Amino acid sequence: MSNGAKLARWEGIEEYICVVEAGSFTAAAERLGVSKSYVSKQVSLLEDRLGVRLLQRTTRRLTLTEIGNTFFGHCKDMAEQLDRAESMLAEMQQSPRGTLRLALNSRYGTQYMAGAVAEFARRYPEVSVEVSSSFQDVDLLAENYDLTLRYNKLEDSSMVARRLGGYSLCLCAAPSYWYEHPQPQCAEDLSRHNCLVTPERVWLFDAPDRRDIIRTRVSGNWISEDGANLLAAARAGIGIAQLPEFFISDALARGELVKIPAADWNRYYRVAWAVYPNSRHLSAKVRYFINFLVEYLHQLDLDPGSESFIE
Repeated sequence: MSNGAKLARWEGIEEYICVVEAGSFTAAAERLGVSKSYVSKQVSLLEDRLGVRLLQRTTRRLTLTEIGNTFFGHCKDMAEQLDRAESMLAEMQQSPRGTLRLALNSRYGTQYMAGAVAEFARRYPEVSVEVSSSFQDVDLLAENYDLTLRYNKLEDSSMVARRLGGYSLCLCAAPSYWYEHPQPQCAEDLSRHNCLVTPERVWLFDAPDRRDIIRTRVSGNWISEDGANLLAAARAGIGIAQLPEFFISDALARGELVKIPAADWNRYYRVAWAVYPNSRHLSAKVRYFINFLVEYLHQLDLDPGSESFIE
């Protein structure tokens, strides 16, 4: 059945209910703010479509037929269910509730956002949060996720992206490694170091003017997609790692790692985006979560990059 045919099944029902409750076509027209002839036509079309007589019309009286009375009862039930459904939707749009399905990147995204997700769940207990983590980007529509967090350049223009902020990555190694190897002074010096790398074997750096990203190929004998594995290797003194500062803050504080001082050649700021399917009417749970993340990251001083909230 086409969408048009489905919609046509509801035509005339509101007018029919109003006529029965008001007791006349004239009174129903006044309640609905339309003409009497329009109400009469809609009810007649409803009867023709159903192939039954719902109302007995005379110049003085309007009465329900037996089948019309039965049909009216069902119509009232449907109208009340629709009212309840609309009220529920309005309430859900005013405050977040339901299940929020969120996809995180496993490399650093889980630790980066885990605290934020937990705080959101604590603040809005009527929202159930389902968090999935993967090293690969998920298909939001096919896998039925509400939103995902992605980083840097975005490829899928069919989605909506909201900049949340980001975090800085730095080059670091254990004191034992620096004892045996001089710290690099430029990107070219990295070729003389054992670099702890992801399978891409590429480190990204911001150009000095911060308008572009420089891709630098590096190599080493430790390769892993998992940030925790790279951190463990760096702490063991195997080589240099490029890791988020928030990710290594404890190791830095304990003296287990020493980072290379920030310079024009080794800075890298990773921009984080909330990505969700293109939708005219964003659900309250997603809207509230995105706005919450902007607030949360701003408090962490991670450059939210945008002050505008989703209304």
